[in-house]
Amino acid sequence: MRAGFWRSKAGAALLVLLFGLTMILAATALRVQRTTSPQRRAVAQIDFRSMKMRVDDVVFRSSDGLELHGWRMPAAPGARPVILCHDLGSTKESVLHLAIALHDAGFDVTAFDFRGHGDSAGGRSTLGLHEKRDVLGAIDWLAGQPGVETRRIGIYGVGMGAYAAVLAAADRPAVRVLVLDGIYPDAGYRLARGVYAGWGFAADRLEFLPLGVFAMITGTWPHSERASDVIARLPGRHLLLLAPASDASLATAMQRMYETIPQDQVDADGNLVLLPATLGEGLTREQLERYQQRVVEFFDVRLAQSGEPG
Repeated sequence: MRAGFWRSKAGAALLVLLFGLTMILAATALRVQRTTSPQRRAVAQIDFRSMKMRVDDVVFRSSDGLELHGWRMPAAPGARPVILCHDLGSTKESVLHLAIALHDAGFDVTAFDFRGHGDSAGGRSTLGLHEKRDVLGAIDWLAGQPGVETRRIGIYGVGMGAYAAVLAAADRPAVRVLVLDGIYPDAGYRLARGVYAGWGFAADRLEFLPLGVFAMITGTWPHSERASDVIARLPGRHLLLLAPASDASLATAMQRMYETIPQDQVDADGNLVLLPATLGEGLTREQLERYQQRVVEFFDVRLAQSGEPG
């Protein structure tokens, strides 16, 4: 373009437009960075002995070799195992109350920190995509522990943990029962909610920007593995979806996922439960007790009913 163009009204308008787009791109990149790199929370040092509980510190590796740290609450030989998977930006400590409730009911319980969280190695999150490898590592490690019934495994996950659990279950038929709290249909959905919170116009018009930035910084396309696709291809599994009534968008997305579950897997009491809140949102003590009871009962009945892996 000629130098005089930039001094014209059209040139000035183009400069303003380019500047605006640059600012939007920079802001989007910053928000993608924040969404995928939540501040690492330290795990509290808990005196389990004073609580008269046996909790073992365990270390194992993800399927791609990252060192992961967790807690295991062993039960009697042959007890049914349940793995607990926390949400983005949290740690294994966030599922401790549920772990205790499950262990009190006789389950062998393992909770661990995802990559880039708590005491585990790793950095940036992929919102469940690479975290699938952490769940696979936990399943395979548990399979090598003596006295554990690993032909029928249960997994509980919330948010990112639920997403990673579904992807991992597709690769491990021994996972027979899944309780999925606040699972989202794909990583792009979670990314857009984190990046464009309060940006109505950008969320409607520029949803492609965070997807591209995410792919560039993680090397993974956010729609490469969609839980909404996988959940319909888990034959013979027992699924319980816990949706927050306070989040209409997520509840609707979970309803759509629920409708894809094959009819022969839909239990009489329903696979989708709408709750006033979920474990990831903060519950009153009474709500937490009801929540835990529902989860424990589902694992108790469904793991007993589960047949051999196909």
